[in-house]
Amino acid sequence: MAHVKHIFRWDLDKTYLKTEFDTLGDIVRTARMTAEQRQNIPGSAAMIRAIRDATDAHHRHLIYFISGSPEQLRPVIERKFALDGFIPDGFVLKPTVTNILRGRFRAVRGHLGYKLAQLLQMRTEAPVGTAETLFGDDAESDALVYSLYADLIAGRVKRPRLRTLLKASGAYQSQIREIESHLESVVREDPVRRIVIHLDNRTPPVAFQPFFPRLVPIYNHLQTALVLYLDRTLPVDAIAVVTRELIGTFDFARERLVNLAEDILRRRRPYIPPAQLEALAADLRAAAPALDDTDAPVTARTVLQDIAARAEHLLARPRPAGIEQAQPRTDYEALWREDKVRQAEAKRARRLAAKVNRRQRPPSSPRQGAKG
Repeated sequence: MAHVKHIFRWDLDKTYLKTEFDTLGDIVRTARMTAEQRQNIPGSAAMIRAIRDATDAHHRHLIYFISGSPEQLRPVIERKFALDGFIPDGFVLKPTVTNILRGRFRAVRGHLGYKLAQLLQMRTEAPVGTAETLFGDDAESDALVYSLYADLIAGRVKRPRLRTLLKASGAYQSQIREIESHLESVVREDPVRRIVIHLDNRTPPVAFQPFFPRLVPIYNHLQTALVLYLDRTLPVDAIAVVTRELIGTFDFARERLVNLAEDILRRRRPYIPPAQLEALAADLRAAAPALDDTDAPVTARTVLQDIAARAEHLLARPRPAGIEQAQPRTDYEALWREDKVRQAEAKRARRLAAKVNRRQRPPSSPRQGAKG
């Protein structure tokens, strides 16, 4: 039997799939979408393929999804996975209808209690010592939930503080008991190697500084592939696979991809030794010739070579002052309040932008033959 090498836990909406749920209309439209109508976040399907391919007969990766979408959508989402060419090792959806029928309305909108319980339950089933990488987004509280999960397993957050936070978040007593029960069954270790947060709402990366250096904000999944290469979690092939999908399926421009790569390399540089950038440049140059070239204006081969050149350029620049590798903040009650403020401000900004767009939209042309 193959040894589990690494576990990857994904949020679904805004991390793997494009999803809008800011308004009731968004929720209704999303619920009615077929599997064929659901669109991927650019590069997300390629990331899954890269994770699956980075295994052999003796080592395997496990991929799990945890979503706040209602469990009634399971057939549609499972068909979407099949269309994308894979089956996850586990897939959890929220029991929304059950919560409504039981009058548990806080559980319908609340995510902390729900996601934390699911994460801890799945960890009880994981092989001891297996490392994890977690994927989320900036639309909800994924950064806080994932960081709290990591610190709970490692024993850095005590039960009284956890209980206080869960009560403040609106969790029900039954949820609190479930979380505490799972926590009792989890082996104390520090398995979370990386938290990747997709900035779907374009939140400034600095907003997540309390969770650094374990958490890395990204603008798209080419940056994810680069981060996981620098973490030595995935090989350089992952960067190539994602690059090809971004060019071939999503029509990303060469300059945009290279600038995205330089952005994440600049942000990660203070945390990594120069040897890792040197290895990245060398591996990219070695991988580029193996890619099929075409007559298209942009090819994955040229993009990989350009990224290698940017990495080499950064190596030639003065190295930034060292950043202390301190543990992320663990005063989660304060972090929870700050996160609620961030989400509220982001929601107001999105609604204002939508209102401005509606006002700037040109008026519909009068019907032919209608009187002025």
